[in-house]
Amino acid sequence: MNLVVSPVWSSPTVILVTLGLLALVLTTYPSRVRHLPVLQRRTLIGLRLAAVAVLFFAMLRPEVVHSETSRQRAVLIVLGDASRSMNTPDGPGAVTRRQALLKELAGVTKLFDALGDDVEIRYFDFATDLAPVKSLVDRAEGDETALGAVLERVGRLAQTERIAGVVLLSDGAQRARQPTADPRAIAKELGALQIPVYTVWFGGTGFSENAIELAIEELLVDPVVFEKKVVTVTARIRVHGVLKRPLKVRLLVEDRAGRKQGESGEMKVPSATANTKPQTTITADRNGQVIPVELSYVPNRPGEFKIAVEVESPDGELQTRNNRRETIITVRQGGLNVAYYDRVLRPEQKFIRLINRSENIQMDFYPVRSGQFTAETRIENESFQAGRYDVYVIGDVPAGTFSPNQLRALAERVREGAGFLMTGGYHNFGAGGYAGTPLADLLPVEMRDSDIVKAGEVSPEQHHFKPLQMLPTARGEQQHYVMRLDVPSKNRDRWKSLPPLQGGNRLKAKTDAVVETLAVATDGTPLLLAHEVGQARVMAFAGDTTYQWVLTGHKSEHQRFWRQMILYLARKEFDTDQPVWVRIDPRNYMPKQRVALTFGARTDEGKPLPDADFTVDVSHTRIDPKTKQPRKSDHRPQPRRSGDESTAEFLNTADAGDYWVRVTAKHDGKPLGYDAWTRFIVDARDPETDNPAADHALLKDIAELSGGTAMPPEGLSSLLGRMLKEGVGTAEITQVTRTRLWDNWPFLGLFVAVMSMEWLLRKKRGLV
Repeated sequence: MNLVVSPVWSSPTVILVTLGLLALVLTTYPSRVRHLPVLQRRTLIGLRLAAVAVLFFAMLRPEVVHSETSRQRAVLIVLGDASRSMNTPDGPGAVTRRQALLKELAGVTKLFDALGDDVEIRYFDFATDLAPVKSLVDRAEGDETALGAVLERVGRLAQTERIAGVVLLSDGAQRARQPTADPRAIAKELGALQIPVYTVWFGGTGFSENAIELAIEELLVDPVVFEKKVVTVTARIRVHGVLKRPLKVRLLVEDRAGRKQGESGEMKVPSATANTKPQTTITADRNGQVIPVELSYVPNRPGEFKIAVEVESPDGELQTRNNRRETIITVRQGGLNVAYYDRVLRPEQKFIRLINRSENIQMDFYPVRSGQFTAETRIENESFQAGRYDVYVIGDVPAGTFSPNQLRALAERVREGAGFLMTGGYHNFGAGGYAGTPLADLLPVEMRDSDIVKAGEVSPEQHHFKPLQMLPTARGEQQHYVMRLDVPSKNRDRWKSLPPLQGGNRLKAKTDAVVETLAVATDGTPLLLAHEVGQARVMAFAGDTTYQWVLTGHKSEHQRFWRQMILYLARKEFDTDQPVWVRIDPRNYMPKQRVALTFGARTDEGKPLPDADFTVDVSHTRIDPKTKQPRKSDHRPQPRRSGDESTAEFLNTADAGDYWVRVTAKHDGKPLGYDAWTRFIVDARDPETDNPAADHALLKDIAELSGGTAMPPEGLSSLLGRMLKEGVGTAEITQVTRTRLWDNWPFLGLFVAVMSMEWLLRKKRGLV
């Protein structure tokens, strides 16, 4: 226990102030009380001096400091991987990884016991989370491995306890279905907390040379196609253990003849034509080779159909579940009519018009001439007749190209439901004079009359003169049909592979409307904006150089982007013309993944009925593993209103197979049209066992970033021996308690008492 002072000012200053107060009291106060009796005079002067002493005490700010040192025992955490990939029998003597883990722990029991004298040993099994156990046993049943989430839990334990270190025994493969914490980032945080992670790896990083394994890793097809048109299906097939041997790959399409809604049809190979290839043969030259395959067929009637790509299973393949992948496509009847107005001497329009070659979209081009040929431009009034076009696209065309009546007619068509897109250029949007036209209320961007520029001039305030790498926003990538160029896991990388746009318009979203930003540049510059006006979808695109994608070998991405944009504007990406509708996107899910259902109803005029009452039924038929008989399960998720639409969540997706969704709607107690049907597929995939290769590299990164060490199983005994020699465990913790003698109620009471007594005496003698 010590007494310390921390003066409010420097010590000389405090002494000078105190002496000044004493001098003031002794030179001025005695003369005022000299007429009083000696005892009273001395009492008053003494009280004044006592007040100065109390103030001097307060200025010194004395404290009593008490320190107490104790020893705190640390915790050594031992984490054992209990996910199902640890059942892979690739250890010595064909033992499983979990068995090899237990054998290694059994061999170092004495070392752990010796460490237990100074450190507390805690054992945990883990898969998606930590499970405390007294000892690890031969059981590995976890559905997935979430190393990031597990290490994050260790970090939370460190908030209340001293963690000496973590011994992580695993195959190192992060196999979490849902997004989870990055294990490398969490390992770095643990390193900052001085919690080293010592990783011990088990399992092989690949299949043995003799193992046979085929897997379809990706299946990519446009979710919306048209009847009588060639549909291309792309797959990527990984081959191991089957070299120089031809393998048959075939496309399967569901035959729905005679099938009711809610019943899946037989999968058949479609007939080959001169323009299609439903079957092919592949040959691998090396183990682990991934071979791209392109198959095709022509759908004969509209509807929703299941399609699949399947590779034959050779003799000796132990796991055949991943030899096939399925998805759902929507085949639409008829096509779309698009009106496209743009300048003739512009490369962009030539490549956009390539869309006429591939799909059932008829794009009529209306050329706009510029310069000395401006007067030769003729825009037909008929192009703005009701029902003539499903979508209108305006390129680098000023508003003056159209007559006032044509602009009013175009605005009417859009308000009636036609899609509308304005692309980038020097003389459109505000620069083209559209701020003062009927289209200003429809476009999702702000424009002013002062933005207009003269023909042949360019406004730097309205245009970016720099490369703009186009990337989807989080909303655009996760929830929007337009921005999908590849499977979700590779979609952003596919966008990054495209060359940047060579400049673009400066677009600013309207603040008085609900506008979605679907794409931006790497610096956040808005590139693609969308919103809805009544029944119409309207978009503004800042770019006008997407033709660069085609010139650099990305024609398929270019065509997919423009095709999806037109289908979206025409409301043909998911929707139907029925009063009740339902959609699910995407169509494929992993087991136990959440599925979002969106549905709604509309009047005969196409207006939404947000107050309709919905009933949602989801059914699934699976084969009972015991009886081998089909067993149907029914679920009824709860609908929730969300604006003009309704949504529901479905969580019962543990079993693989087809899930049928039926939506029934009533309005004012009366049924609305036919029930809406759709379905989705839960893939027969198991991330823990489909590709059980260990990931030693991740374990090495975790160890390095946290300040630990990565090692094979035989290195565990050396690690524990080093801990015993160097010491790990207890630490001296000094707890310091400070008691302020000046900052408390008794001290304040003393000061108030001294001053009050002095005042009362002066009051009694008439000095106040």
